[in-house]
Amino acid sequence: MSGNKIYIIGAGGFAREVLNVYIDSGRENDVLGFLEENCTREGELLNDKPIYDISVLENSDRKNIKLICGIGTPLRKKLIEYTKKLGYDYDTIIHPNVVKSRWVEIGEGCIICAGNIITTQVSIGDFTIINLDCTIGHDVTIGKYTNISPGVNVSGRVSIGDECFIGTGAAVVPNVSIGNRCFIGAGAVVTKDIPDNVLAVGVPAKPIKKLTEHDWRRMI
Repeated sequence: MSGNKIYIIGAGGFAREVLNVYIDSGRENDVLGFLEENCTREGELLNDKPIYDISVLENSDRKNIKLICGIGTPLRKKLIEYTKKLGYDYDTIIHPNVVKSRWVEIGEGCIICAGNIITTQVSIGDFTIINLDCTIGHDVTIGKYTNISPGVNVSGRVSIGDECFIGTGAAVVPNVSIGNRCFIGAGAVVTKDIPDNVLAVGVPAKPIKKLTEHDWRRMI
């Protein structure tokens, strides 16, 4: 059991799912509540936990409080960097029914949801989210701030870069590399290497455009 209390950054759908992981892990009482920027719901209860403005962190106990980011897009990076500068560390939470070998490295601030199978010699970078019911094969590397959506199947010897978004039900065949800041559409099948910063969709997945910051905010 953790000795730290936890704030969940965000108060949307995925933040509520993160709370469920803590509940299923027997740590419901560790969670102090949800944090929002420019909060207009301060004091309201969300799934029995209060919502606070993120500014409460400026005067909170950095020693005994850890954070977890329940924002389900790579755009969470800005808030994580802000709170790290305030001196906070991040928890890593793994649902108790996840099946993984002892040869899996999982970074700070990661969230591994229920139903995942993660095999062997797998490296998952800081602040990455593996959502529900994914499979991650052998010798896979996943970068920082990446989102693996529900039902994604990643085969062996695959590399996925930083700040990627892999859409629901996508599949990645063996020996493929996906670059940094890529968006792979739902249901896509990645059969060839994907360069940095592109949107790729289809079966097989093909890059269809270079992504701008505006594109990211519009799509997710």
